[in-house]
Amino acid sequence: MSDALQELEPLQRLIVAYAGPEDRDRYALLFALDARFAEIVRSTTEILIGQMRLTWWRDILIKPAAERPAGEPLVEQVNRIEDRGESLAPLLNLLDGWEVMLDDFPWEDREFDNYATARGCGTFAFALAGGKPLSEGQAELGRAWALWDFARHCSDAGMRAAAFDRCTEIMTSQPQANFDRSGRPVSILCKLMIRDVRKGQLTADLYRPASAARIIWHGVTGR
Repeated sequence: MSDALQELEPLQRLIVAYAGPEDRDRYALLFALDARFAEIVRSTTEILIGQMRLTWWRDILIKPAAERPAGEPLVEQVNRIEDRGESLAPLLNLLDGWEVMLDDFPWEDREFDNYATARGCGTFAFALAGGKPLSEGQAELGRAWALWDFARHCSDAGMRAAAFDRCTEIMTSQPQANFDRSGRPVSILCKLMIRDVRKGQLTADLYRPASAARIIWHGVTGR
């Protein structure tokens, strides 16, 4: 398995296990880069420094493989994924979403919309791959998922509530999109989000026996 997998949390490793063998490296890279961008934002005390660190990754994703630095395992994984024909464009959208996170709180609708569209659609587009645009339903699920994940990790109570309210609003009118077998990890993420929306509260710890059992069941059966 790729070096990217070693950077993942246990929950993410479990989710990646339900991707097809040919898709696991792509999901591992996606989750690992998302976590790397999150750490940059989380550890940033000067906005300019955070922007510079994210710009380094933007350059990595734009440059030809021959011009990328050696020695960074995630960069090497980017090279491998690109070499087999995968588009890196959705990862630039993912990075755009994290860059919005450098904006000061509280946010207005514009910041929430920019963040949700960039991170959510970037995540789902890279996960589902194939070079095809997301369906409207998949894009809305991606936006809702990004807001849900934001709410789960945000320490600001007002922003957390605002993000979860927006996620819930999207899901009240959003039928669950269908994903084929290659999209099973995305489907698992949506199941976890939908459960919280139906409960009306965020699950503090997703890596519990009950949650793991649901992930395993859905991973195996798709239900």
